[in-house]
Amino acid sequence: MKKRLLRALLVLCALLIIVMVLSFAACGKKAEPTVSSESETAAPTTVSQEKAGRELSLTESSLSVTTWSSPNGATVNLTAVPSEHANGDTAEFVVRLDGENIKTVPCEWKSGAYVASADLNGADGYGYYVTLSGKDGSFAEVAVNTPENPTDESLINLASSLMPYCSVTLNDTALEGDSLTILSGYALVQAPRITGDGDNVACAQANLVMTLDGQEIGRIPLVMAPGEADRSYDATITDLSFTVPEEIGEGQQLVLRLEAELTNGQTLTAQGGSWTAQDGIYSSTVG
Repeated sequence: MKKRLLRALLVLCALLIIVMVLSFAACGKKAEPTVSSESETAAPTTVSQEKAGRELSLTESSLSVTTWSSPNGATVNLTAVPSEHANGDTAEFVVRLDGENIKTVPCEWKSGAYVASADLNGADGYGYYVTLSGKDGSFAEVAVNTPENPTDESLINLASSLMPYCSVTLNDTALEGDSLTILSGYALVQAPRITGDGDNVACAQANLVMTLDGQEIGRIPLVMAPGEADRSYDATITDLSFTVPEEIGEGQQLVLRLEAELTNGQTLTAQGGSWTAQDGIYSSTVG
């Protein structure tokens, strides 16, 4: 009986030892992490599709002009040096008139500069620009010479610069007997600001000429002084008198005009006023 009791106690002790060993093993084991049913990955870093690019600009630029055989237009030539240049960079010469693009000419890269030429008809109000495009997507537009920020007004107002002209304005006149007097007036001569050979053309002389039915009956020289505009000349007319026939036939006409000669030999004319005999009375038109 004692042997059986002793054997039972030994079995019980063995069972207790096994339970304790298993408990210690369970406590020492780390818990497995919980796995979500949805994949949790880090959001990728967003990369902009537009590269920052370079700051494109010009360090210097110049425009020159080549005249045509006729004064109704000219060729404007561009030379522009960029602040930097890399293979694949390009540029265009853009010309606008009244805000509208009328010429876009691809530039060539020569000797460290962009060059291009544009054939332009005679007009006033041109603006000149250079657009720069980098291979990396960079872009810039640079104003070279514009009506808003002029560097050379002769190229902006191309028609006025190519075409010389003169004008005479009669403000007040008096016709008494055989004397026609210009009491007040103004004469203007504009020499070309753009010439084919680059010469500085000026006003050599100017005269007021009176004609009767196309025949010259009087001539008075004017002293022309440099005006406000480039290569312009003007004179104030005060109390200049012409001797005219006291009586002319019905419909005969007196005409006063300005004649100007330039240093290049060109002659300019402009009518100032006219007087026509009607019923024995001079009827004048001043303009």
